[in-house]
Amino acid sequence: MTKEQKLAILNNLIEQAEKATYQSKQSMQRCIDDSISFIRNTISDESPWIKRIISIKWHPSFVSTDNGIYLKTWNNAKANFQGVLASIMSEVELYANTAIDRGQGIKSDKVFIVHGHNNEIKLAVARLIMQLDLTPIILHEQPNKGRTIIEKFEKLSDDVSFAIVLLSADDVMQDGKHRARQNVILELGYFIAKLGRENVVALYDTSTEVEIPSDITGVLYEPYDNPNGVWRFEVIQELKAAGFDVDANILT
Repeated sequence: MTKEQKLAILNNLIEQAEKATYQSKQSMQRCIDDSISFIRNTISDESPWIKRIISIKWHPSFVSTDNGIYLKTWNNAKANFQGVLASIMSEVELYANTAIDRGQGIKSDKVFIVHGHNNEIKLAVARLIMQLDLTPIILHEQPNKGRTIIEKFEKLSDDVSFAIVLLSADDVMQDGKHRARQNVILELGYFIAKLGRENVVALYDTSTEVEIPSDITGVLYEPYDNPNGVWRFEVIQELKAAGFDVDANILT
């Protein structure tokens, strides 16, 4: 299949996804199925893009009587799905008829943890990474060695293969809404560019509603509710998709 044919199919899929609404869920499911079929037939049955699409959560992880929660979750999932399609489109445009799947494997057992002021989330994530026999990298816990913050950050992130970004309600805006610290958002963008969206997971604190960056789509955003929550299984699933040899049975 030529580059032009691939781009035409992807354009059609993106248009289908854009037209789908919460009230027309079946048309979105057809678009998802067609997208997975496209990836399998033009890239690989083992492409991480397939795992990425399958991992998108279209329903909240808890039961609620508030229909607005279901609509918000669905719309966030739609944005993530559109982001994945946009990422595939970008790679087809850049690399023409070459395979989209990077196939580079992991460089090390190091997982960078970007965090704000919520110490509970940071410790819970670091504990999970250590349980998986991986090495958590937390910037302020590493020696400075005379380096500036940016020099230290660049050096420590040089050989990591995965990043987990923690979005907690650290800053209060003028309208009363909460958002993560701006350095956290900056580092989220840094790791998206450095590692690829498929190797970055963002956990957002559900104890206080925190703003999720709407212009960074294609990144997996997972809700964090408590140290032993479902988020742990989602992180493990993403690590496995990224090539890490990890097992969710450690949580049972």
